[in-house]
Amino acid sequence: MSSSLTEHTKDHAGTARWRRTVLLVALSLTFGVVQLDATIVNVALQTLRTDLGGGVGAAQWAVDGYAVPFAACMLTAGALGDRYGHRRACVAGFALFGLASAGAAMSASLTTLIGARVVQGVGAALMLPASLAMITALYPEPRERSRALGIWGGIATLGFAAGPLLGGILITTSGWPAIFWINLPIAALVGGTIALLGPRDMPRARPIRPLGTALGVIALAALTAGIIEAGERRFLIAAVLVCGGLAAGWGFAGHERRSADPLVPGQLLRAPAYRWGLGTGFVFNFAMYGVLLCVSLLLQNSYGYSALAGGLAALPMAIVVSVGATCSGFLAAAIGPRRPMVTGFACSAASLGVMLAGGLSSSPVMIVIGLAGLGLCSLAMPAMTAVTLGAASAEHAGLASGSLNTARQIGGAVGVALLGAALNAGGAHGGFATAVALGVVACLAGIGTSVAATGGTGHRFSEESPHGR
Repeated sequence: MSSSLTEHTKDHAGTARWRRTVLLVALSLTFGVVQLDATIVNVALQTLRTDLGGGVGAAQWAVDGYAVPFAACMLTAGALGDRYGHRRACVAGFALFGLASAGAAMSASLTTLIGARVVQGVGAALMLPASLAMITALYPEPRERSRALGIWGGIATLGFAAGPLLGGILITTSGWPAIFWINLPIAALVGGTIALLGPRDMPRARPIRPLGTALGVIALAALTAGIIEAGERRFLIAAVLVCGGLAAGWGFAGHERRSADPLVPGQLLRAPAYRWGLGTGFVFNFAMYGVLLCVSLLLQNSYGYSALAGGLAALPMAIVVSVGATCSGFLAAAIGPRRPMVTGFACSAASLGVMLAGGLSSSPVMIVIGLAGLGLCSLAMPAMTAVTLGAASAEHAGLASGSLNTARQIGGAVGVALLGAALNAGGAHGGFATAVALGVVACLAGIGTSVAATGGTGHRFSEESPHGR
């Protein structure tokens, strides 16, 4: 009898491990899909301009039309997951994302495409914080969570780096709509897996603040549009947009101060790991998204690369990013998060120096080598995520995930807008040099924020705290 009971227990434990592993892969692919759609459009910008019309500034909105609502809605999306359940939020996000992808694929104008990209961004905002909150619940022990986040990072960031290559292949073989049609079977498979295997978490009573969300969306959209318009040298329009964005941001901050239940609780904001982790996420995406956009535009516009060749140029980066992100989680579990984070940003700054030299000497080979080295920034990502989420209680897991990814996507949106504006304003050599120099500054800032964020976790994760702090 006892032998049968033991065998039954072993079978049950094995099934639970299998379900958890499959779910971890699905949750990692959720972020991979989000990342893929953020970068796959980069190699399509020239094709979109040819087929649908519009200038460089309009084409930038094919990227930022996704990134801005994605960033601005993430805080509220995290709170929605905490309130109604993260599995429900993630599955709903996949449904919205898939429908918007079909709309983008069928677009007959750049305006319609940008509108569909906005809806995609809202769907992605629902998916991402919910998926990270579920990983936090599945792996409550800090070291185990770091290793899980390493796997999550390796799979997820492969989507970011593989986007240009996959986009180039699809555009060459099937046309640009294929980069959106491909999302439908992926969304059905991954979203369906999460619907079947995702934990049935208990909803919590959290109020939703539509006014705060609206002010945040307006602030980010206006500031991003202002930077893009400045790059097009429409300075009066840019000034009006920036002023409007700052006013909306001031209104958002005032609304949060007066609220009895703000989007981000004060005790969470007071945690250094959380505050500086958000800053680290911002500069990480600023450098990665902004520089990748500039390299894609430079290779196609100045060196005459096709969409496929531009995608192949990003293949070394894809390999480095996947390996670096996977290693990061395991390194953080073994030696603490600070060294992987600092090393990743330092190597990226040095690689951007190689890229800058290649741009000035008209050497696309050196630019590609520098882009591959920039992928070493991935060493910082899972470690940074573990540190930031470790500062939050289980009650605020969705909120912490949402705010971290908000900071990252704001960084990506601003990086695309600012570095793209610098490239557009300064031309192939001077503009590219300015854009890459801004990327170097961001990586150096990332070293500082990494040290500040890991003040209490510089060596190893604490054994006593359930949150790794």
